Amino acid sequence: MMHKLWMILFFTLLLINLIIVVIVASFFNQDYEESDLTGTENSPQALTSILPNQTIETLINDNLPYENFNVDIDTSGVTVNIESRVLGIPIRSSVRGAPIVDGDNIVIPLTDLNLADLPLSEDTLYSALKTFLDLPEGITMADGKKELIIDTKIFEQYFGIGLQVNKIDYEADTWYFSINNIF
Repeated sequence: MMHKLWMILFFTLLLINLIIVVIVASFFNQDYEESDLTGTENSPQALTSILPNQTIETLINDNLPYENFNVDIDTSGVTVNIESRVLGIPIRSSVRGAPIVDGDNIVIPLTDLNLADLPLSEDTLYSALKTFLDLPEGITMADGKKELIIDTKIFEQYFGIGLQVNKIDYEADTWYFSINNIF
């Protein structure tokens, strides 16, 4: 009986050793494909982000160094409130519209214009606002159309990151961005 037990244990150990040798050999003899990493080291990385209206409003109002320039964003559009002084008298103005993305610009076609609550036509109000308002660099009023144009490069200047606006869906409380120059 001892003779048979010894043989059974010997062959069991031999079988276990053979299995281990086969597993180790197959592990080291695997065929690995080379991955193509050319060009990935220098390609810019972009991080996609979705932000709500309130966050965009806070980012703009907290980071633009213009105390007399305030932005309100809600699901009905964007309102830009501007206070300026003419002959020492504070004049409150506001423009309102629905923002859209046009390449590297955010364009706000203006639907509601106000200049110190004066009862003037929209064309006259637009001309007066364009003439008298001192807008921050990168924000302009278009010629020929009632539009406020915001160059997205202004975000890099004030926020320190390259920000590409992909889509604006203010009615659904969502703004889609790609953030560049962070990696």
